[in-house]
Amino acid sequence: EQQHFAIQSVPNAILQTFNLPYSDSVSQTKHAEITTVLNFVCETLVPSLRKTTDEITNMLAALDGSFIPAGPSGSPTRGMAHLLPTGRNFYAVDPNALPSMAAWEVGQKLATEVVNRYKKETGEYPEHVAISVWGTAAMRTHGDDIAEIFALWGIKPVWQRENHRVIGVELIPLEELGRPRIDVTVRISGFFRDAFPHLIALLDDAVNLAIEAEEPPEMNYIRKHYLEDMEDTEHTPEEEASARYRIFGCPPGAYGIGILDLIEAQNWTDEHDFAKCYINWGGYA
Repeated sequence: EQQHFAIQSVPNAILQTFNLPYSDSVSQTKHAEITTVLNFVCETLVPSLRKTTDEITNMLAALDGSFIPAGPSGSPTRGMAHLLPTGRNFYAVDPNALPSMAAWEVGQKLATEVVNRYKKETGEYPEHVAISVWGTAAMRTHGDDIAEIFALWGIKPVWQRENHRVIGVELIPLEELGRPRIDVTVRISGFFRDAFPHLIALLDDAVNLAIEAEEPPEMNYIRKHYLEDMEDTEHTPEEEASARYRIFGCPPGAYGIGILDLIEAQNWTDEHDFAKCYINWGGYA
Protein backbone atom coordinates (compact mmCIF):
# COMPACT_ATOMS: atom_id res chain seq x y z
CA GLU A 1 0.00 0.00 0.00
CA GLN A 2 2.84 2.40 0.84
CA GLN A 3 4.54 1.66 -2.50
CA HIS A 4 1.27 2.18 -4.36
CA PHE A 5 0.73 5.52 -2.58
CA ALA A 6 4.29 6.66 -3.38
CA ILE A 7 4.05 5.78 -7.05
CA GLN A 8 0.59 7.32 -7.49
CA SER A 9 0.77 10.43 -5.32
CA VAL A 10 4.38 11.53 -4.97
CA PRO A 11 4.89 12.55 -8.65
CA ASN A 12 2.07 15.09 -8.43
CA ALA A 13 3.40 16.41 -5.12
CA ILE A 14 6.89 16.87 -6.60
CA LEU A 15 5.53 18.75 -9.61
CA GLN A 16 3.57 21.08 -7.35
CA THR A 17 6.37 21.56 -4.80
CA PHE A 18 8.94 22.63 -7.40
CA ASN A 19 6.40 24.68 -9.32
CA LEU A 20 7.14 22.81 -12.56
CA PRO A 21 5.13 23.67 -15.69
CA TYR A 22 1.86 21.81 -15.50
CA SER A 23 0.63 21.62 -19.07
CA ASP A 24 -0.80 18.23 -20.01
CA SER A 25 2.18 17.22 -22.18
CA VAL A 26 4.84 18.39 -19.72
CA SER A 27 2.94 16.99 -16.76
CA GLN A 28 2.59 13.58 -18.38
CA THR A 29 6.28 13.45 -19.35
CA LYS A 30 7.54 14.50 -15.92
CA HIS A 31 5.01 12.27 -14.22
CA ALA A 32 6.20 9.28 -16.25
CA GLU A 33 9.87 9.98 -15.47
CA ILE A 34 9.23 10.35 -11.74
CA THR A 35 7.06 7.25 -11.72
CA THR A 36 9.82 5.23 -13.36
CA VAL A 37 12.29 6.31 -10.67
CA LEU A 38 9.85 5.59 -7.88
CA ASN A 39 9.07 2.18 -9.32
CA PHE A 40 12.77 1.38 -9.28
CA VAL A 41 13.16 2.67 -5.71
CA CYS A 42 10.14 0.78 -4.37
CA GLU A 43 10.46 -2.45 -6.29
CA THR A 44 14.24 -2.87 -6.57
CA LEU A 45 16.32 -0.48 -4.46
CA VAL A 46 14.51 -0.66 -1.10
CA PRO A 47 14.08 -4.47 -1.16
CA SER A 48 17.80 -4.82 -1.98
CA LEU A 49 18.80 -2.49 0.85
CA ARG A 50 16.69 -4.52 3.25
CA LYS A 51 18.76 -7.56 2.30
CA THR A 52 22.03 -6.05 3.50
CA THR A 53 21.60 -8.20 6.61
CA ASP A 54 22.81 -10.95 4.29
CA GLU A 55 26.32 -9.72 5.12
CA ILE A 56 26.13 -11.38 8.56
CA THR A 57 24.27 -14.42 7.21
CA ASN A 58 26.80 -15.04 4.46
CA MET A 59 29.78 -14.42 6.74
CA LEU A 60 28.50 -17.11 9.08
CA ALA A 61 27.88 -19.35 6.07
CA ALA A 62 31.48 -18.81 4.90
CA LEU A 63 32.84 -19.71 8.36
CA ASP A 64 30.74 -22.85 8.13
CA GLY A 65 32.21 -23.70 4.71
CA SER A 66 28.91 -23.16 2.91
CA PHE A 67 28.21 -21.62 -0.50
CA ILE A 68 28.04 -17.82 -0.79
CA PRO A 69 26.16 -16.27 -3.76
CA ALA A 70 28.33 -14.37 -6.22
CA GLY A 71 27.83 -10.73 -7.19
CA PRO A 72 29.62 -7.82 -8.91
CA SER A 73 32.02 -5.55 -7.04
CA GLY A 74 32.14 -1.77 -6.79
CA SER A 75 30.46 1.08 -4.95
CA PRO A 76 26.64 1.19 -4.87
CA THR A 77 26.81 4.96 -4.28
CA ARG A 78 28.46 5.45 -7.70
CA GLY A 79 25.24 4.80 -9.59
CA MET A 80 25.64 1.03 -9.38
CA ALA A 81 22.57 -0.07 -7.51
CA HIS A 82 22.80 -3.47 -9.18
CA LEU A 83 25.63 -4.26 -6.73
CA LEU A 84 23.03 -4.62 -3.97
CA PRO A 85 22.43 -6.57 -1.86
CA THR A 86 25.88 -6.54 -0.29
CA GLY A 87 27.42 -9.52 1.41
CA ARG A 88 27.97 -11.56 -1.74
CA ASN A 89 31.19 -13.17 -2.99
CA PHE A 90 32.13 -10.39 -5.42
CA TYR A 91 34.07 -10.74 -8.63
CA ALA A 92 36.35 -8.21 -10.36
CA VAL A 93 34.16 -6.99 -13.19
CA ASP A 94 30.55 -7.32 -14.30
CA PRO A 95 30.78 -8.74 -17.84
CA ASN A 96 27.32 -7.42 -18.65
CA ALA A 97 28.47 -3.84 -18.00
CA LEU A 98 31.07 -3.91 -20.80
CA PRO A 99 31.74 -1.63 -22.53
CA SER A 100 31.13 0.92 -19.80
CA MET A 101 29.94 4.44 -20.54
CA ALA A 102 33.43 5.75 -19.78
CA ALA A 103 34.94 3.16 -22.13
CA TRP A 104 32.52 4.28 -24.83
CA GLU A 105 33.89 7.83 -24.63
CA VAL A 106 37.45 6.51 -24.96
CA GLY A 107 36.50 4.12 -27.75
CA GLN A 108 34.94 6.88 -29.82
CA LYS A 109 38.13 8.94 -29.55
CA LEU A 110 40.29 5.96 -30.53
CA ALA A 111 38.10 5.26 -33.55
CA THR A 112 38.18 8.89 -34.63
CA GLU A 113 41.98 8.95 -34.37
CA VAL A 114 42.31 5.80 -36.49
CA VAL A 115 39.98 7.09 -39.20
CA ASN A 116 41.46 10.60 -39.29
CA ARG A 117 45.05 9.37 -39.41
CA TYR A 118 44.34 6.97 -42.27
CA LYS A 119 42.42 9.60 -44.19
CA LYS A 120 45.22 12.11 -43.68
CA GLU A 121 47.79 9.63 -45.01
CA THR A 122 45.77 8.24 -47.95
CA GLY A 123 43.01 10.75 -48.62
CA GLU A 124 40.38 8.04 -48.20
CA TYR A 125 38.45 6.35 -45.43
CA PRO A 126 39.69 2.89 -44.42
CA GLU A 127 37.34 0.16 -45.64
CA HIS A 128 38.90 -2.60 -43.54
CA VAL A 129 40.38 -2.47 -40.04
CA ALA A 130 41.59 -5.43 -37.97
CA ILE A 131 41.60 -5.29 -34.16
CA SER A 132 42.93 -7.87 -31.72
CA VAL A 133 40.91 -8.11 -28.50
CA TRP A 134 42.29 -9.54 -25.24
CA GLY A 135 40.23 -10.55 -22.24
CA THR A 136 42.60 -9.10 -19.64
CA ALA A 137 42.62 -5.73 -21.42
CA ALA A 138 38.82 -5.74 -21.57
CA MET A 139 38.69 -6.29 -17.81
CA ARG A 140 41.31 -3.63 -17.10
CA THR A 141 39.75 -0.89 -19.23
CA HIS A 142 36.11 -2.02 -18.98
CA GLY A 143 35.98 -2.51 -22.73
CA ASP A 144 37.87 0.33 -24.46
CA ASP A 145 38.70 -1.87 -27.44
CA ILE A 146 35.15 -3.20 -27.72
CA ALA A 147 33.88 0.37 -27.65
CA GLU A 148 36.36 1.30 -30.40
CA ILE A 149 35.02 -1.50 -32.59
CA PHE A 150 31.44 -0.34 -32.05
CA ALA A 151 32.45 3.24 -32.82
CA LEU A 152 34.17 2.23 -36.08
CA TRP A 153 31.03 0.34 -37.05
CA GLY A 154 28.93 3.39 -36.20
CA ILE A 155 26.96 1.45 -33.64
CA LYS A 156 26.24 2.52 -30.08
CA PRO A 157 25.74 0.29 -27.02
CA VAL A 158 22.44 0.70 -25.18
CA TRP A 159 22.71 0.72 -21.39
CA GLN A 160 19.98 -0.04 -18.90
CA ARG A 161 19.41 3.15 -16.99
CA GLU A 162 19.21 1.64 -13.51
CA ASN A 163 22.40 -0.46 -13.50
CA HIS A 164 24.43 0.65 -16.57
CA ARG A 165 24.41 -2.86 -18.01
CA VAL A 166 24.51 -3.18 -21.78
CA ILE A 167 21.19 -4.52 -23.04
CA GLY A 168 21.62 -4.08 -26.79
CA VAL A 169 23.01 -1.97 -29.62
CA GLU A 170 21.62 0.63 -32.00
CA LEU A 171 22.75 2.25 -35.23
CA ILE A 172 24.16 5.75 -35.10
CA PRO A 173 22.46 7.58 -38.00
CA LEU A 174 24.84 8.34 -40.86
CA GLU A 175 23.97 12.03 -40.57
CA GLU A 176 25.23 11.99 -37.00
CA LEU A 177 28.18 9.69 -37.73
CA GLY A 178 29.49 11.91 -40.53
CA ARG A 179 31.48 9.15 -42.26
CA PRO A 180 31.05 5.60 -43.61
CA ARG A 181 30.73 2.62 -41.30
CA ILE A 182 34.16 0.96 -41.24
CA ASP A 183 34.34 -2.82 -41.69
CA VAL A 184 36.23 -4.27 -38.71
CA THR A 185 37.53 -7.83 -38.44
CA VAL A 186 37.95 -8.87 -34.80
CA ARG A 187 40.50 -11.40 -33.59
CA ILE A 188 39.68 -12.50 -30.04
CA SER A 189 41.92 -14.30 -27.59
CA GLY A 190 41.05 -17.66 -26.09
CA PHE A 191 40.50 -16.13 -22.67
CA PHE A 192 38.17 -13.49 -24.12
CA ARG A 193 36.19 -16.27 -25.81
CA ASP A 194 35.80 -18.07 -22.48
CA ALA A 195 35.16 -15.03 -20.28
CA PHE A 196 32.89 -12.89 -22.47
CA PRO A 197 30.66 -15.07 -24.68
CA HIS A 198 27.82 -12.56 -24.38
CA LEU A 199 30.10 -9.81 -25.79
CA ILE A 200 30.83 -12.00 -28.80
CA ALA A 201 27.08 -12.35 -29.32
CA LEU A 202 26.66 -8.58 -28.91
CA LEU A 203 29.38 -7.89 -31.50
CA ASP A 204 27.70 -10.34 -33.87
CA ASP A 205 24.36 -8.59 -33.34
CA ALA A 206 26.02 -5.29 -34.23
CA VAL A 207 27.46 -6.72 -37.46
CA ASN A 208 24.07 -8.05 -38.52
CA LEU A 209 22.45 -4.73 -37.67
CA ALA A 210 24.88 -2.90 -39.96
CA ILE A 211 24.51 -5.48 -42.77
CA GLU A 212 20.74 -5.24 -42.73
CA ALA A 213 20.67 -1.44 -42.69
CA GLU A 214 19.22 -0.04 -45.93
CA GLU A 215 22.10 2.32 -46.59
CA PRO A 216 24.28 3.15 -49.61
CA PRO A 217 27.19 0.67 -49.79
CA GLU A 218 29.66 3.55 -50.13
CA MET A 219 28.55 4.73 -46.67
CA ASN A 220 28.38 1.27 -45.10
CA TYR A 221 31.47 -0.79 -45.86
CA ILE A 222 30.20 -3.71 -43.77
CA ARG A 223 27.13 -4.04 -45.97
CA LYS A 224 29.21 -3.33 -49.10
CA HIS A 225 31.61 -6.21 -48.45
CA TYR A 226 28.78 -8.52 -47.47
CA LEU A 227 27.01 -7.86 -50.77
CA GLU A 228 30.27 -8.33 -52.68
CA ASP A 229 30.90 -11.66 -50.97
CA MET A 230 27.39 -12.82 -51.85
CA GLU A 231 27.69 -11.96 -55.57
CA ASP A 232 29.63 -15.09 -56.52
CA THR A 233 27.72 -17.54 -54.35
CA GLU A 234 24.63 -19.70 -54.67
CA HIS A 235 23.17 -17.96 -51.60
CA THR A 236 23.13 -21.10 -49.48
CA PRO A 237 22.60 -20.64 -45.72
CA GLU A 238 26.24 -21.58 -45.11
CA GLU A 239 27.53 -19.02 -47.62
CA GLU A 240 25.20 -16.35 -46.28
CA ALA A 241 26.39 -16.98 -42.73
CA SER A 242 30.04 -17.01 -43.83
CA ALA A 243 29.68 -13.59 -45.48
CA ARG A 244 28.58 -12.18 -42.11
CA TYR A 245 31.53 -13.51 -40.09
CA ARG A 246 33.62 -10.75 -38.51
CA ILE A 247 34.77 -12.35 -35.23
CA PHE A 248 37.53 -14.94 -35.30
CA GLY A 249 39.72 -16.76 -32.80
CA CYS A 250 41.23 -20.11 -31.99
CA PRO A 251 38.96 -23.18 -31.69
CA PRO A 252 37.31 -24.03 -28.34
CA GLY A 253 39.89 -25.41 -25.95
CA ALA A 254 42.82 -23.84 -27.82
CA TYR A 255 44.76 -20.71 -26.86
CA GLY A 256 47.32 -18.46 -28.47
CA ILE A 257 48.22 -18.15 -32.14
CA GLY A 258 50.42 -21.22 -32.57
CA ILE A 259 53.54 -19.35 -33.64
CA LEU A 260 55.48 -20.05 -30.44
CA ASP A 261 55.01 -23.78 -30.91
CA LEU A 262 56.16 -23.43 -34.51
CA ILE A 263 59.34 -21.66 -33.43
CA GLU A 264 60.11 -24.12 -30.66
CA ALA A 265 59.63 -27.06 -33.04
CA GLN A 266 61.78 -25.28 -35.66
CA ASN A 267 59.18 -26.41 -38.17
CA TRP A 268 59.18 -23.38 -40.43
CA THR A 269 60.97 -22.09 -43.53
CA ASP A 270 59.95 -18.45 -44.03
CA GLU A 271 57.39 -15.84 -42.98
CA HIS A 272 54.71 -17.55 -45.06
CA ASP A 273 54.73 -20.45 -42.62
CA PHE A 274 54.05 -18.07 -39.75
CA ALA A 275 51.21 -16.43 -41.68
CA LYS A 276 49.67 -19.79 -42.49
CA CYS A 277 49.95 -20.86 -38.85
CA TYR A 278 48.34 -17.62 -37.66
CA ILE A 279 45.40 -18.05 -40.03
CA ASN A 280 44.93 -21.72 -39.15
CA TRP A 281 44.93 -21.00 -35.42
CA GLY A 282 42.87 -17.84 -35.59
CA GLY A 283 40.45 -18.68 -38.37
CA TYR A 284 37.70 -20.19 -36.22
CA ALA A 285 34.56 -18.06 -36.57
